[in-house]
Amino acid sequence: MVIIASIFVFCIAAIFRLLDNSAGILISNGISVSPFYLSESEVKEQIKKIEDSSLRSQLKRTLIYQKLHKIFLVLSIVTFVGGIVYEFINPTLVELL
Repeated sequence: MVIIASIFVFCIAAIFRLLDNSAGILISNGISVSPFYLSESEVKEQIKKIEDSSLRSQLKRTLIYQKLHKIFLVLSIVTFVGGIVYEFINPTLVELL
């Protein structure tokens, strides 16, 4: 059951990755970027250059999405490893087969 929970947490991480559209926001406002997935430092650098407050708030929101993506990705890995260890201690999936 813990392994299934890790898959669910991974799906949440994927949703936050899809919500991070920092390159699309910059391109739609006429700022050209070369990689599609911008790193946190690149987004912060662009925030310093931008005067528009609404665009700046959109980029800050994408930074939050990037951080949440990383947090949930690490959490999914930890729960998956925990689920594997738990299955060695108490093998419930083997009994289902």
